[in-house]
Amino acid sequence: MRKYFLLLIVFLSSHIFYGQKDSIVLNPRCIHKTGYDFNLLGPSPFLSFSMNHFINEKINLEAGLGVLGAYGGIHFFSSKKEKKSLFAPYTGINLGFMTLPDIEVGIGGSSGGWGKFMTFYIPAGVQLMTMNGFHLSIEGAMFAFTGYNSKVMPWGSLKIGQNF
Repeated sequence: MRKYFLLLIVFLSSHIFYGQKDSIVLNPRCIHKTGYDFNLLGPSPFLSFSMNHFINEKINLEAGLGVLGAYGGIHFFSSKKEKKSLFAPYTGINLGFMTLPDIEVGIGGSSGGWGKFMTFYIPAGVQLMTMNGFHLSIEGAMFAFTGYNSKVMPWGSLKIGQNF
């Protein structure tokens, strides 16, 4: 009888200590998966609006439309499902398309029209997401665009939004 009692104690204690670890989700990126945000600067210069979706707590897909273009990309977060990771560093890549007026038309240097550019935006930043889904991100990035005048320059972004 004593053997069965000890076996029961070991069985119950293992369920108490290890049984609920997988079922507790504390990371707000797992709870609030889809949302929107406004970007100041960012992948589409000046101002843009984007939608995002967390596939899991580490992978986020984003698509946006800005004043000068559109973009889409993927971000990789450093967080765990079981931890209440309100602050999470991340990196990623966004690919986009941007249209700019040709400013040399007014001074007689070009054939006119609008310049079309493919853009590459590689951010590294930190995101604060509260338990109700509000998020604020600040990032530094390398912003590159291709076209007849390709350039790579340091850039950044401030994002404010809400996930549901």
